[in-house]
Amino acid sequence: MSDIVEQKQKANELRKAKALEEALPIYRSLWEQTGDRFDGSGLLHCLRKLELFDEAIALADVLITEYPDFDWCRNEVIWTYIQGMLGKSSEHESLERILETGNKIMSLNPEGLALRTVVFRVLKSAKSTGHWDTVNEWVGKISPDTLDINPSETDFNKGGWSDQALWYNYQLRGLLERRAVDAEEIKKAIATANELSEQFPKQRRFFLRLAALGNHILGNLGESEIVYQNLCGGPKPDWWLLHEYGKVVRDQGRNEDALKLLCRAATSHSKLPSMVTLFMNIGMLYKDMDDNQTARAHLVLSRCIREKQGWTLPKAMIDDISSLNQIIGDDKEPKSLEEALHICRAKWSELVSKDIYLNASSRSRRTEKVGLIGKVSLGYSDRPFCFINTQDGQSFFCYKSDLPPNTVDGDEVTFDALPSFDKKKNKESWKASNVKHAM
Repeated sequence: MSDIVEQKQKANELRKAKALEEALPIYRSLWEQTGDRFDGSGLLHCLRKLELFDEAIALADVLITEYPDFDWCRNEVIWTYIQGMLGKSSEHESLERILETGNKIMSLNPEGLALRTVVFRVLKSAKSTGHWDTVNEWVGKISPDTLDINPSETDFNKGGWSDQALWYNYQLRGLLERRAVDAEEIKKAIATANELSEQFPKQRRFFLRLAALGNHILGNLGESEIVYQNLCGGPKPDWWLLHEYGKVVRDQGRNEDALKLLCRAATSHSKLPSMVTLFMNIGMLYKDMDDNQTARAHLVLSRCIREKQGWTLPKAMIDDISSLNQIIGDDKEPKSLEEALHICRAKWSELVSKDIYLNASSRSRRTEKVGLIGKVSLGYSDRPFCFINTQDGQSFFCYKSDLPPNTVDGDEVTFDALPSFDKKKNKESWKASNVKHAM
């Protein structure tokens, strides 16, 4: 008995000193001899920390059955499942598997960081696969008030998002993607998104994008277009923003303008599987404009990518290709992904190059904007400049010396905007002038 007591004491001392490789064989021997909950939990701790997850997960299954109410054991089991199962799952793991593991862990009542880690891993998988019912269910499993408002980086969250900002992004997106949603709820979501765009300036464009989505759903196409226009005003806008922008323009009946935006989106990204819906939308626009050859090439491109990925083929897409073949004949249908892509890229290049030329020729005609309203964002105190942000998502450069006296961060002001040029970013910009406190 005294020998076992000494082994327990030595194993615990080594574990606390983080000498896990030395503690592991002692704990393993103790567990085989005693079956004691402390020895089992110590062994599981060593296995988990040393990333010996095959053995750790098997032990965790045994321990949680035998000692479900022992807190140390339960916490070790929770983190073993998180690190050894969720943490080892690939980006392309099926949502079904992620949910199975997530629910298994949630049944153990994780708290704090463990709860946050599980919820956000499920949300990430559900969002990436478009399962918005799951997103709406899982955002309710954690309160935003318990989440950090400051940016952080974890295994499942990179890119400067705070946990709270990320939660709101999931919550609002899930609400907007619901099949049936009340108009008043959407209006509240739009207002919340606009508020969050100021609360989380680093994620400003993502929340403004949600406001634009909400306005699109409500049929406020003009308001939605203004936001997308500003979000896509830089030299390299995200392809998915251009895609959404193009759909808003399309729904206003301006097919040619929409096509330019969608083709620009297609040339702005290289990962074809993520753009299958974009290619379908381009194809349908060409079909509406009676360019059946180009329409078919885009639909065939989308079909070939789906087949290569092993995805199901939408019946509507198959029917559209069939109807186009009946019109123009199927003898010249692209025979491969590469052939379809070659045809499509030629069209994108032609249209985008023409659009760039037209935009370049119009830039010299920019005129002063007058009577704008926005809120001052002073930024760092040691810098001589600040920005004025308007409700539609635009940001205007302003020297602090041009602000009226006693201006504080967040003050609402009226101002005019003069055409300018940002040499650092090599793009056109605007400079605020005639700044006055709003009445």
